[in-house]
Amino acid sequence: VLFLSLILSSFQMILLPISYADNRGWDSALPAFSCKEILDSGHSKGDGEYWIDPEKSGNPLKVYCDMSRYSGGWLLVSNVEFGSPSPKVSVETSYRGIGKSHMVLQKSAMKELRRHLSFTQLRFHCHKKQGRTFHVVTASNSSGEAVVRYFSGQTDEEPDACGSFVRLTLDDNSELAGICKDWGQVSGKWGHGEDQNRLYWYPVFKKKKYHLRVQLDVDDLKKMECDDSSGPNVDTNGDFWRVFVR
Repeated sequence: VLFLSLILSSFQMILLPISYADNRGWDSALPAFSCKEILDSGHSKGDGEYWIDPEKSGNPLKVYCDMSRYSGGWLLVSNVEFGSPSPKVSVETSYRGIGKSHMVLQKSAMKELRRHLSFTQLRFHCHKKQGRTFHVVTASNSSGEAVVRYFSGQTDEEPDACGSFVRLTLDDNSELAGICKDWGQVSGKWGHGEDQNRLYWYPVFKKKKYHLRVQLDVDDLKKMECDDSSGPNVDTNGDFWRVFVR
């Protein structure tokens, strides 16, 4: 009996740490490095909130991870939703703002986040019930890397659009994704030449026709454009504008 008891005790000592490790990212006491690490290590519990500590500083953040779409492991870094009333949207200068529910990141925040997390892809996703859905992910090549560098503030050179992204055809029905040669102020480019707000102020657009843009008045959502124009447009409850990194 004593021998059996010792075996069971040893077995429990082995199992407990493993069981606890299975919850990596589920609690602030055991944060993960990133959403992708949670997924790759088999600790995902599906889409939702997790704890991560990109700096490994002991000061973790609760963030949203998309674990199911397009291979999963995506960290939400900008989130705007239209409602009645629409939630306040904070403009974040530090990457730690990703811990908020509704926010957009400025260039400084993206630069700081990439320094800690070294993400290699961006995913832009917006949708309007009375309009269209724009959904693309940057390609895993040098052209895609140039886009990541631009929106992370590592270069001010607007990157080429064509060849730099993959259209996610399961739900993308946008005009923009099919006319990359017409993007930008200079044909065929990402961006609008803006500085800190480059991630959410015309990151993609065709002049006077199809735009991606979030317009804020302090922290109030004034307008959200998703493959539509700067003229009269319709926003309805449930419309959203999001950016993810991985």
